[in-house]
Amino acid sequence: MVLYKRKILLNKATKLIWMIFRTVLITGLSFIIIYPIIIKFSTSIKSYVDIYDPSVFLIPKKITFFNYQRVIEFVDYFKTLINSLSFTTLNGILQTASCALVAYGLARFKFKGRGILFVAVILTMIVPAQTILMPLYLQFKYFSFVSFFTIVPRENGISLLNTYWPLVMMSLTSLGIKNGLFIFILRQYFKNMPVVLEEAAYIDGCGTFKTFIRIMLPGAVPMIVTIFLFSFVWIWNDYFYTAFLTPSMNIMSISIVSIGQRINNFDRDPFNAITTMMYNNSAMILHMIPLIILYTFTQRYFVESIEKSGIVG
Repeated sequence: MVLYKRKILLNKATKLIWMIFRTVLITGLSFIIIYPIIIKFSTSIKSYVDIYDPSVFLIPKKITFFNYQRVIEFVDYFKTLINSLSFTTLNGILQTASCALVAYGLARFKFKGRGILFVAVILTMIVPAQTILMPLYLQFKYFSFVSFFTIVPRENGISLLNTYWPLVMMSLTSLGIKNGLFIFILRQYFKNMPVVLEEAAYIDGCGTFKTFIRIMLPGAVPMIVTIFLFSFVWIWNDYFYTAFLTPSMNIMSISIVSIGQRINNFDRDPFNAITTMMYNNSAMILHMIPLIILYTFTQRYFVESIEKSGIVG
């Protein structure tokens, strides 16, 4: 009886020690991840005097939101935010829909060349974006429906640069940012779903497209939401494609680039590195706020997709 009680106490002590160790480990890792954000936010709400005060570290003596006010006024933040949300949401929806269709076709239908197409999808994850950027630029610089399906673009096409069409067309045709990864993830998910679901739908008279819409997609909602989140975040943060194809668009990823230097140039104070840093940190926080809000309301689907991805089928 005494040995049994000692064993119980030992198990409880082991569980307690493991819980403490796990809590400390997770807390430490979380702090390492969010520490740069804490520093940026702390710097963004400091006054000019607090920056030079060695006794001030994270919590300023005088909290000010002047840096945010200046950035909001300079970039016309709320108008830029609406434009960015509209542009990013549209592209995210198009990417998710097109990638889901392609992934379902690769996962369920057997046809000649399916393996080659899947290899091509994988290659889009390997080939650097810089390799295909110039051909993309020429295609949209001299765009026509004829040259779009040829190797060499014609010079008598219309220019789609500085419009939303380049990225929209890339998203619609599953050629957008990270679409190869999205297709791969969704293909593996659809491939592991039970075939009997489709067979039952076919017996009930559903066609292929109707089966996909009414049977397969509802079962893949958490994964679809996760793919949309990934797509939204990558498009929201993208500067490479947007700066090259749509440099004049009024969206966040372009508007906040070198915002501190531009404000100081406008204020005729181009050599003040401190205010440049403060403005840049404020702009970064404003850039991250929509993503934080989005994840707050959709994290349940994100966690659920990770749980289901390993047990489907």
